[in-house]
Parts: sequence; structure tokens; C-alpha cells
Amino acid sequence: YTTAFSQFAQQSDHVITWAHLQTNEFILKPETAWILRDDEVCDVTLAGIHNRANATLVIKTLEYLSIGDDVSRRAAIASFPGTNRRFEKLADGLYSDYGHHPVEIAATLQMARELSDRVVLVYQPHQNVRQHQIKNDYTNQFELAEQTYWLPTYLSREDPDLTILEPEELTANLTNRDTIHIAELNDTLWNNIQNARSEGKFVVAMGAGSIDEWLREQINR
Repeated sequence: YTTAFSQFAQQSDHVITWAHLQTNEFILKPETAWILRDDEVCDVTLAGIHNRANATLVIKTLEYLSIGDDVSRRAAIASFPGTNRRFEKLADGLYSDYGHHPVEIAATLQMARELSDRVVLVYQPHQNVRQHQIKNDYTNQFELAEQTYWLPTYLSREDPDLTILEPEELTANLTNRDTIHIAELNDTLWNNIQNARSEGKFVVAMGAGSIDEWLREQINR
């Protein structure tokens, strides 16, 4: 994965990136790269550290290309409404996000906590094959959630020789295991979501499988 990006960067006329991304596998020549210090994140009105970092790269790219001025660039970024399935608001206090990797989960929860100090997560792991690859990576990424409802893994394009990992196995190494609730896509879960919303909590549902469609059905029924 890193090698592919490194190759693409080496083939590019110019690259704008962050200093912390300069690793042994991804080293850029100063004459072809604008390497930003990690404290150069622009002050833009977007929630989420990763969103502000990405927005900064866009602003610096526009600056490099001499498009607009600083005020118009920041105004354009501030007007960005987001994309479907990336922290998409489905209803008051209910958001859907496509993220299904520990790094994405941590970043999305960090963003949610900027908007509310009472965050509830509903998480649907994606692909049993993938879970075998990342099961040991599930550690402290869920700590910013007050409660997490952990669903069975959404199965897609699976290896029939692999044992299906159960939620109890996938959550065994979590640092906040006592806040994890094993759940199913059913009326009980929907009632828990509704109760959380009625208490003013911020519910984020994450996963690349059936969870988004299920949520929309519940809202519209």
C-alpha cells in the first residue's frame, strides 16, 4: 500500500504532503515536494483533525496553483457539505459513516467528540477475511465512545476455509471492553438508538455493509 503511493509520488512533478509521512518507505526529494510541518494545519471550520489536515492540503494545492486568494480558498472549504456515507447526517443525533478500519474508527470518533461529549457507536465489522487481518489492531480506538454496540461481521467475498470470528473474539483486546454490547440489527438495537438520541446523545453508525441501508429503513418506516 505504502509502496504504491511512494511510486505514484516519485512519478509526480510535485507533491504536497506532511512531514510525519516522510518514512523509510516514503521519502520525497525537497525539490519536488512541499513538505508541511505537522503544526501547519489551517484554521478551518471543519470538525475532525483528519478533515482539517485534508482541507489544509487542498488549500496549499490551490495556493501552489495560484487559484484564488486565501480568503476565497478557506470560504470554499468551509462550504463543503461532505460526502455520502462519510459522517453523513441521517437524522437529528444520528450519523452514518462508511469507516470500518481501526484508524478510520478512531478518526471518526474524534470528530464526533468535537460535536458532542456523549457519543454512542454502532459498529458493523466488514468481511471476515479482513477481520482476521486486523483483529489484533482493535485496542483503544473505541475509548471516545460512551457505549458501543458491536454487530456480527458483514460477510462478503469470503474465504470458506476461514473460521468466522465472533464479536466476543474481535472485542477481546479492547481497552474499554466493559462499554461494549454485542448486538444484532433488530428492534432492540433500534430502540437503544432511539433512547440514546432522546437523551441527547450522538449516535454514529459505522460499517461498509448493510448497516446504512438498515438505518434508513428504520427511519422511514
